[in-house]
Amino acid sequence: MFWAQGEAAAPDLVKRCWDAWARLNPGWSLEIADESHAEASFRDLGLTHVPTTLQGRGDIFRVQDLDRNGGVYVDCGTIPCAPLDAWLESLTHAGFFAFHDPYRHRPVENWFLVSEPGHAITRGWLEAMRGYWDRPRRAQSARRELDRGGKGALACRLAGMRGGETRKRVIEPKDRLWSVQSGGGAERPVHPYFWPHYLFDLQLHRSEPFRTAWAEVPKRPSYRHLMVRHWKRDYARMTDQELLSLLDAPMQKLSLKRVPSEKQLDLIFGQAERAAP
Repeated sequence: MFWAQGEAAAPDLVKRCWDAWARLNPGWSLEIADESHAEASFRDLGLTHVPTTLQGRGDIFRVQDLDRNGGVYVDCGTIPCAPLDAWLESLTHAGFFAFHDPYRHRPVENWFLVSEPGHAITRGWLEAMRGYWDRPRRAQSARRELDRGGKGALACRLAGMRGGETRKRVIEPKDRLWSVQSGGGAERPVHPYFWPHYLFDLQLHRSEPFRTAWAEVPKRPSYRHLMVRHWKRDYARMTDQELLSLLDAPMQKLSLKRVPSEKQLDLIFGQAERAAP
């Protein structure tokens, strides 16, 4: 797991999640990396430039750490509802696992990743990341600045002159592959929000070994693991019965910006306690 500011600075909910992962998985080693670990990792990788956002740095670090050491990566703020040993083995026979996201037209999600060291997927993904960060990039702040052609290039220049935006904006370019492709959008000093996912997709299109390795990975959507999160605008009217009915998945990834009530969190963590070996 990765919390850039360090364990001591993490919110109580995140620490509670870490404790739950440790209790449910006593046979596993729980490791919390921070910015210092990421910086050392980037030096070893020989990364020319580093993302300016904590999210972007975490995106690279998780893949590099799995490529080097293997194991499981999971986003902080994810509550386990079942031990890893109870469900993970059947999904990892190919040496790699990530949830598949066909509904959003992205082949992979990166909030939960499993890999053996040096796997073809982490190795190829990491190589694409290294190539992409050959120049400084700011986060995309204008909808059209990763469009093809002169209008897109002009939008990019204008957004750069304005200095971009500091608040998070989730913008999907019209042509997602082109937006990160050398000779295309990658020539502009800007990155889309989902750049790691688009690079993964790009590797599927241009690397036969990468595509072959991904074909061996079981395809599972993550919907069941996000059901509590999907209620984030309606937690106040959610009944206990409705909440408990969503906890049949091995984990629930929450949004840290809008969390359930303390009573609701107690119900979810109670499920974790009951599942502990």
